[in-house]
Amino acid sequence: MSWDLVIAKNDLTSHEVRPSTLAPLRPGEVRLAVERFGITTVTATYALFGDSPMQFFGVFPGPDGYGRVPVWGFATVAESRCADVAEGSRFFGYLPMSTHHTVTPEVLPGGGFVDSAQQAVPHDWYRTYEVAPQDELDDRRALLHPLFPCSFTLAGFVGQQVAGGVKSILVSSASCKTAIGLADLLSKQDGFSVTGITSGRHKAFTQGLGFYDHVVAYDELGADAVADPAVFIDFTNSAERMGAVYRHAGARLSGTVLAGFTNPSASFAPPELDGPAPQLYFTPAVEQQLMAEQGADEYRARYRAAEQEFLTGTKSWLVVRNGSGPDAIADAFRTVLAGEQPPSVGAVLRP
Repeated sequence: MSWDLVIAKNDLTSHEVRPSTLAPLRPGEVRLAVERFGITTVTATYALFGDSPMQFFGVFPGPDGYGRVPVWGFATVAESRCADVAEGSRFFGYLPMSTHHTVTPEVLPGGGFVDSAQQAVPHDWYRTYEVAPQDELDDRRALLHPLFPCSFTLAGFVGQQVAGGVKSILVSSASCKTAIGLADLLSKQDGFSVTGITSGRHKAFTQGLGFYDHVVAYDELGADAVADPAVFIDFTNSAERMGAVYRHAGARLSGTVLAGFTNPSASFAPPELDGPAPQLYFTPAVEQQLMAEQGADEYRARYRAAEQEFLTGTKSWLVVRNGSGPDAIADAFRTVLAGEQPPSVGAVLRP
């Protein structure tokens, strides 16, 4: 049986399972069988902004009143009418919460493909499918491979800021997985301090990681522990929490980057604050620029090595919870949507 899991747009906690018809493939098309995918805060962000100008619900259209939430994960070619993509091939990419997904591959040099039929995405990053051999880290990769490019490129950005004289890095939502990836990378560098800011209930976990020089809760922010000048990397897009950091850092704050949406407002736009205007950080564009500057092969080699090391290291703090079937998928999605997923846990689901 093939099916799509659809979410009510007027109540994201409500879902239905709709049978889907596997139409005959047209020349050039490939049918992917969805294998597994991660559900993270990013998944919730896609749903919360489903009908925003980013149009996440437009990527995999659903029936009237319902959306199909995008996820990142692995899929295998179940049927192919594309001479360059063999049945049984395995890829990682942007998928619906469904049993199957049909693509029209435009094969890339070196492997993988772009879905040439997919136009409802803001960047090619979202319609690129990478060759994905089986690996014992695949559950962790399903969760973190979509997130770690942000961590990796931000670490390079921080290096540039430090070279320019920055002495302190402030990181909000410090227990989220993208922030943890960043903090892990920064912990291997010297010459500056990194302060992780998180909720009180996640403070002990965040301290236990050992990646941050200091960890404070939002309600503990004071006037100390900020070296001048400082850069703030925000993963919340919350006016309240960003405002607390601005008051804490004061004139020491030289710049702010908005890199996540763990506590989103009704808009992608950064809140207006009394201090440096937050700069929106769009990882696909940054990564594209870095590949142009450094060479794609060199960039990818450095990235793969860093990701492999990070994924292996997550065994010390990240527990993967597996599930299968539409009800388990919906339950995991609701848990993340409600903010109830512990930072030490990641959900990986199979259809």
